[in-house]
Amino acid sequence: MIELKGVSRHYRMGDEIVHALRGIDLTVQQGEYVAIVGPSGSGKSTLMNILGCLDQPDTGDYRIRGDSVAGLDEHELATIRGRRIGFVFQTFNLLPRLNALDNVALPLVYQRVSLGERRDRAREALERVGLGDRAGHLPNQLSGGQRQRVAIARALVTHPDIVLADEPTGNLDSVTAADILRLFDGLHRQGHTLILVTHDDDIAGRCHRRVRITDGQITEDRVTRDDA
Repeated sequence: MIELKGVSRHYRMGDEIVHALRGIDLTVQQGEYVAIVGPSGSGKSTLMNILGCLDQPDTGDYRIRGDSVAGLDEHELATIRGRRIGFVFQTFNLLPRLNALDNVALPLVYQRVSLGERRDRAREALERVGLGDRAGHLPNQLSGGQRQRVAIARALVTHPDIVLADEPTGNLDSVTAADILRLFDGLHRQGHTLILVTHDDDIAGRCHRRVRITDGQITEDRVTRDDA
């Protein structure tokens, strides 16, 4: 599903060069449930941006289903993001003037899916996350957990190869966070490939594989649970 070979990324900050990633090798198979962990500044967010085709490495190669993304322009990267990758963000990133149904359907607009089909698919995605009865609600009429469920439905509506979640429970209380994590567990059981980026080892413990990033390098990569 995913293969990185020798991926490095650096940034210039004034006179200093920051090496965010240093020769990362990583393979993720179809249906895996992976946690990428590490402290702030470890490089995990940079890695997520590359996995999500929001950024490109300076050196090395990144392939999704065997197709290299190196050298693609922004339009081509956007096409890959829209068709192959679903994003779930800590801050939900919902548009406040759109109801839940239209927020979920939004990625399909960019794919030029017909109005009828995108509404049908958005309703189906909302049903999957238990919010079929909240389709007409605006984000400010939903709880934090419900907003995150809408965000997850939006990530699923394009039928992506990969779901990337960046600190998906960071803005939620512990009870709501546990509910959202159970939803991710269920998506994994349904066969989705899930990659969660987190600094929380307890959240990582729910996943079946842990990849730890330290100072831009993978320092741990192991299967933590065998109940896949």
